[in-house]
Amino acid sequence: MLTLIYQLPRNSLVWMLFAQAALILPHVQHLPAWLLFAWSVVVLWRIQIFRGIWGMPSTLIKAALVGLSGLGIKLAYGTLLGIDPMVGLLITAFLLKLLEMHTRRDALVVIFLGFFVASTQFLYDQTIFGSLYGLLTILLLVITLLSVNQALVKPSFTGTGMKGAKLFLQSLPLMFLLFAIMPRLGALWSVPQQRSAAQTGVSNSMSPGDFTDLTRSGKLAFRVSFDGEVPARRNLYWRGLVFSEFDGRTWSPSSQWLYLDGAAINWQNQKPFAWRSNLEVSPSASQFNYSVVLEATQQPWLYLLGMPNDIPQKAGLSRPHTLVSKGPVRQRRQYFLSTATDYKLERELSERQRGLETALPKNYNPETRRRAELWRSESGSTGELIDRLLEHYHDRFVYTLKTPDMGRHSVDEFLWGAQRGFCEHFASSFVFFMRAAGIPARVVAGYQGGELSPAGDYLLVHQFDAHAWAEVWLPDRGWVRVDPTASVAPERIEQGLSDALSDDDSDLVAGPLSLIYYRNIDILNKLRLQWDSLNYHWYQRVVGYDDEQQTDFFRDWLGGEDPWRVALALIGGAAAVLGSLALWVWYGSRRVLDPVTRAYYSMQRRLEKEGLTRGRGEAPRDFTARVKQTRPDLAAQVTTISQLYEKVMYGGYEALTPELKRQARKFSHFS
Repeated sequence: MLTLIYQLPRNSLVWMLFAQAALILPHVQHLPAWLLFAWSVVVLWRIQIFRGIWGMPSTLIKAALVGLSGLGIKLAYGTLLGIDPMVGLLITAFLLKLLEMHTRRDALVVIFLGFFVASTQFLYDQTIFGSLYGLLTILLLVITLLSVNQALVKPSFTGTGMKGAKLFLQSLPLMFLLFAIMPRLGALWSVPQQRSAAQTGVSNSMSPGDFTDLTRSGKLAFRVSFDGEVPARRNLYWRGLVFSEFDGRTWSPSSQWLYLDGAAINWQNQKPFAWRSNLEVSPSASQFNYSVVLEATQQPWLYLLGMPNDIPQKAGLSRPHTLVSKGPVRQRRQYFLSTATDYKLERELSERQRGLETALPKNYNPETRRRAELWRSESGSTGELIDRLLEHYHDRFVYTLKTPDMGRHSVDEFLWGAQRGFCEHFASSFVFFMRAAGIPARVVAGYQGGELSPAGDYLLVHQFDAHAWAEVWLPDRGWVRVDPTASVAPERIEQGLSDALSDDDSDLVAGPLSLIYYRNIDILNKLRLQWDSLNYHWYQRVVGYDDEQQTDFFRDWLGGEDPWRVALALIGGAAAVLGSLALWVWYGSRRVLDPVTRAYYSMQRRLEKEGLTRGRGEAPRDFTARVKQTRPDLAAQVTTISQLYEKVMYGGYEALTPELKRQARKFSHFS
């Protein structure tokens, strides 16, 4: 028995292939190469089926394709679980279904799978361009769906596209209404990003050269909006990690903190641990309220200014007083903070804590140990010792990205030899020297500074703003920030990285592939900042539209968030939108005329001005005869137009349409 193959119309097939290409394009960077090759083979196969050259694949071939595709996804990602492999499987099904369109229903399944694929784009990109592109793919799918449903009437390619665009535009008001009123499921940026993404930003350890490498990245680290005046740049120390263990080359967080009081992190809404009370905030201290939009880092730590008054949701404060998330930041995250910059942290240290913060590896940097003991004996106080070491940095050292390689005794080589380095060299050597002198000290890593937006309403902190400094414990004062980099290059703290470096070094910042590399070109810098400002407000107002912002919207526009108010707004808004669309469609359909009828009607309107109105049901020939009797002067022109109209409308002489339109236009302007 012969099996009939569903033949997708030419226009529908073209629109479907356009839609598939547009849907796959944003995923190219995280899809395996073989899947793109498979798509080209599937498309070729479907085209050959349409041309009648190849037949539909057999059940065995289809089963083999499904099995090989699943195996390929498993080998490419190492698992079938997670965002990337699941998106890959969905796209695979979307492609292979092209080879299984036996009925019109199968074609509709392909289109409906396309809508799911379109939604996955927003897992990776929520920028303005990304969102607009996502809407474009949905538009292509709507046009494809329309072309399949109009297959019997054989519409034109462009005609189907225009009609689909109209349907899409008509749906936008309802989309905006649903976006504003429907319950929020969380911001779009709360959707987990791909787990395979590389870690970015400050890492969980610090070795010589780590921060030097970060300066070559112009990527955004986070944005900060302040409620009120932005603090001075010299006070913008964005605290991230605290490093207390040193193995001779690399600094890392101490695991011993876990055992000091039986807890590692004080999570939000938990009973504060004993060490949480060691934070003393002065009643007269300046308080800063701000929000941070942190880019995805694949790492758990968050950044803050000073010490927090409270802990954000899904976050906690670690034992060394750093802010951490409950999981790696795999998506753009927004959190709100209220912090104080004038505080005393741990005014007293236990012997165990003191031992932890003064520990040094054996047989490393003997010269630094010797001089630290000597200088300590020559100094009257810890403050004098710190001032002497900072003066040593100021008088002899160079702040540069071109740092020499260090050997086993890296601190000795840096302090008493090369005397050229970047922030990690200064912070590491300072803390080592302090510990060698018996003073508790540790390294703090994060960011310093930031770039103010054109409107002055938020800060942009980039990866090249990464910075390391020191904390020294002083009696009755607790942990005090000391930044040796500021002694060598105060311009780095006051103005920014580029102002502190030489011309040769500044060319290494960001890199030529980043727009910020060309920040000295005024017009390019303005465009960059304006575009970032547009994206930031897009994130704040649209992508980050959460339940809190929705509550404010209900309060401002509805007078409250009561369920009955929301229901009335939804029903009333939907009725208004749909009613307006219905009236528009109804009224428009009454006025839409084909060019031939419109030309004849233009003649009728001209005759109505002369007092000659065509009667209801009066045939064109009868009307023409009446015009001849009443207005012989118009008889010739009316007769010509009427004859052309009859030939085109009823005789099939479409070629006469331009002449009809010309004669009607000439008669309409006849005086």
